[in-house]
Amino acid sequence: MKRRIVLAALLALTPAAARAQIGVEILQRRPLAEAARDGNLEVLRARLAANDPPNQLDLEFRPAILLAAANNHLDAVRMLLENRANPDLRDRQNRTGMMWAAERGHARIVEALLQGRANPNLDDRTGTTALMIAAREGHVRVVEVLLRGGADRDKTDATGRTALDIAQLGNRRNVVEALRRP
Repeated sequence: MKRRIVLAALLALTPAAARAQIGVEILQRRPLAEAARDGNLEVLRARLAANDPPNQLDLEFRPAILLAAANNHLDAVRMLLENRANPDLRDRQNRTGMMWAAERGHARIVEALLQGRANPNLDDRTGTTALMIAAREGHVRVVEVLLRGGADRDKTDATGRTALDIAQLGNRRNVVEALRRP
């Protein structure tokens, strides 16, 4: 609300051409989310110090923490978590940063998110969890981290498949072994 009032005051005192440019720049920039995406800790730290919300979305409605996690920026993920970013925020496909990190094999990111109290059992629009994604992609280390972090190996997706089923279908032998261990 305060930002809208300040923006309205700025726009009222600014010539028409400049108002149009200011409006475009405001709609096109999300500095904290961009810094998280790029792993730019200096800008991220400055934006957090300037009270930008740690859960800021980019222009495609992806949360900053998801962008940092997907792009393997561990220090950015940690900084956002330290500033109370919600680790379970989702994108338009209902995917979390943990799901993106699992898909890309970023085990250290998954560990950091779990330490930040991320829920390893959330699912996307198809009922797929981070564990199922890691199993599909053959990321054994991520599967092991998720299992230690409380991931439910018996949860099923929309088609009724578990992570073990998915690993078997993909002939991911190391993942199958990891999922069968107690």
